[in-house]
Amino acid sequence: MKLKLLTAVKILCVGIFLSSPNIYNAQQTGNFRGIITDSLSSEVLAYANIFIKELGSGTSTDSRGYFLISSLPVSNYTAEISYIGYQTKTIHFVIASNKITHINISLVPLEVELQTVEKSSERIYGENVTDIGIQKFSTKKIESLPKGVEPDIFRALQYLPGIQSSSDISARFHVRGGASNQNQFLLDDIAIYNPFHALGLFGTIDPEVVNNVELHIGGYSAEHEGRLSSVIKMFTKDGNKNEYHGLASSSLMSGKALVQGPVWDGSFIVSGRKSFSNKILNTFLNENDMPIDFYDLFVKLNYTSEKFFPNAKFSVIGFSSGDNIINNNSRIADVKWSNNALGFTWFQFTEIPLFYTIQISYSEFNGELTPNKSGIKPVKNNVKDYTGKFDLSYVFSNKDEIVFGTKINEIQTNLYLQNSIGEIKNIGPDGANANISLYLKYKMLRFDNFNFDVGSRLNLIGLSRGGTNKFFEPRLSLSYIFSDYFSFKSAFGVYIQEITTLSDEDEVITYFEPWFITPNYLSPARSTHYISGFQWKNGQNLSIDVEGYYKSVTNLPGLNEKKIYITDNELVSGSSKSYGVDFLFRFDHSIFNFTTSFSHGYVTTNLNDLEYSPRYDIRNSLKTILDFNVYKGWNASLTWVYYSGVPFTLVTSYYEKLHFDNSEDKFSLLGSQIVTPLLGERNAARLPEYHRMDFSISKQFNIYDINFYLSFSIINVYDRANIFYFNRDTGERVNMLPFLPTAIIKVEL
Repeated sequence: MKLKLLTAVKILCVGIFLSSPNIYNAQQTGNFRGIITDSLSSEVLAYANIFIKELGSGTSTDSRGYFLISSLPVSNYTAEISYIGYQTKTIHFVIASNKITHINISLVPLEVELQTVEKSSERIYGENVTDIGIQKFSTKKIESLPKGVEPDIFRALQYLPGIQSSSDISARFHVRGGASNQNQFLLDDIAIYNPFHALGLFGTIDPEVVNNVELHIGGYSAEHEGRLSSVIKMFTKDGNKNEYHGLASSSLMSGKALVQGPVWDGSFIVSGRKSFSNKILNTFLNENDMPIDFYDLFVKLNYTSEKFFPNAKFSVIGFSSGDNIINNNSRIADVKWSNNALGFTWFQFTEIPLFYTIQISYSEFNGELTPNKSGIKPVKNNVKDYTGKFDLSYVFSNKDEIVFGTKINEIQTNLYLQNSIGEIKNIGPDGANANISLYLKYKMLRFDNFNFDVGSRLNLIGLSRGGTNKFFEPRLSLSYIFSDYFSFKSAFGVYIQEITTLSDEDEVITYFEPWFITPNYLSPARSTHYISGFQWKNGQNLSIDVEGYYKSVTNLPGLNEKKIYITDNELVSGSSKSYGVDFLFRFDHSIFNFTTSFSHGYVTTNLNDLEYSPRYDIRNSLKTILDFNVYKGWNASLTWVYYSGVPFTLVTSYYEKLHFDNSEDKFSLLGSQIVTPLLGERNAARLPEYHRMDFSISKQFNIYDINFYLSFSIINVYDRANIFYFNRDTGERVNMLPFLPTAIIKVEL
């Protein structure tokens, strides 16, 4: 069946390619391309609008600020360039036969007092009509949202439909019934394996260095791979190309500094953040003293030279983060983890409508849990990822596009765990794991009403482990536009995930998720997505999106809870399925914008011959955001979130258990008994419903050429007592965040 499907895809692609007009014969047409940037910093503007008046249509820039409109008839044209928070610009250009007209366009920012509210998802003229399950936004949106500890990209994502978080305590999230380890985090296309600080409270990626974010929550096309549920792509800023700038800011928990400016024929940006107080953190964790110390550092260099390397851009980035929890109490575990990444990227566009990207990168994660005398099992984890990538895209004169790419990577993991019989073993495969993947896709965009994106990946896994496994991942998405108001979209895809983590359903707080490569005796996890939906919109300001989905997962790895003998495998294979529907309503106005989303879904997991609902099986969720421009640079935001109760495991009874402490020279039965809870059926009960309102107000102003930004937030405005968990030892109820005011000040030179 797989072979027949792949053959059909190949025949279809070849047929489309050969039938594409003017591949060999020229017409009286030309191409229009360019890059749109900020006039003050020369920073690219992702998803800016280009509207050609003579055609009544246009396109938008991609994540690099680049746009291309192919096959324009020879003529004179007028284009209107627009972007939220910038003055609209009108340009005139000429299209010559068989030529590319390239124009670099800069937009002037509006004065702070005149700026409109940052829209939650801007309407773009040339929105890719085959995209489904994709959200794109600028990180400016994050500044307007209420802030708990730090401005955070991952917490901002949780306001979108289909994204669920099971508690206030963690910025980790679940996408349409998938585990948190099924989300891939890419920083300029470099994998970051644990992008979270402070037990997952917020992300390690500073929003100040990120230009824009793309979130793919299912049915994503052939160029994306490696995870079953979602891909989060964070594209960083290049740095100011015109003049030097500095920024310093402080929250109630940390301080950070940022410097950027021109260098040689390019630019640079450096950002660093360091914790200095744990008081507000202890409010999140219900702890009297949680000694968390963290930092993160980001560096990027860019080089462009039309003299030496025309139409090229070279970038080098470095990223590092670290967290340490070192307790003075010997009966509390110590934890530490870190990320390190380094990458080089070469982006090139040519004199024909073809562009390609070459990237070499290294990413590393280290995590260790030292139990001391806490009774917690020790964990030690290491991941090393060496990757080389090549991606190429060609746009035909009829607007169709063909995309090809290859990826070579070597991943080495070590995960040492203590099993049920007390052994400490590396549960992953020995040695490195080399993989090669190829993908090809064709996007048919030639018709006004009907478009599709068809492709497939071929993954060769385990090349350095004595055997090679081949996996095909076919992908298909299509759309049909019935009218200016109504459109339909659908997608299908198969996805493979070879590297995964282990999670304990009975664990309340996760320090970090340890990664490992699926061992040889198990097949990699495999997921199939089915998605369909429609969009209704009235102009550029009002829209309703509805998407239904069904997602199945096979070969889902989990700990072998029935292990008895040393020869028994540490892991077993299970399955899961999720299905539901997501609604999104958006209304944008120059003074305010209003967004509300509703999700209804079901998740079940089958592991160790037990079927149950995982902790992230949230049946219903409702999220609302209201942003509004108050007066002369004052902006306010009000959010309200509702979740139905999450599953948990009840304590049915208690029993006394003898405790042997090897640190004592003598042992006595007296006082050695520990009251231990006996758990009932896994996740058979549900906690009460959750809801919370947050408020934020911010102000930007300028004094003597120094820009100031002040933000004040209130978390849990009406002090709702949302339950976090029941302490199994005492039966005490532990709540999430109470009424909590926070503040941030930022100064920019």
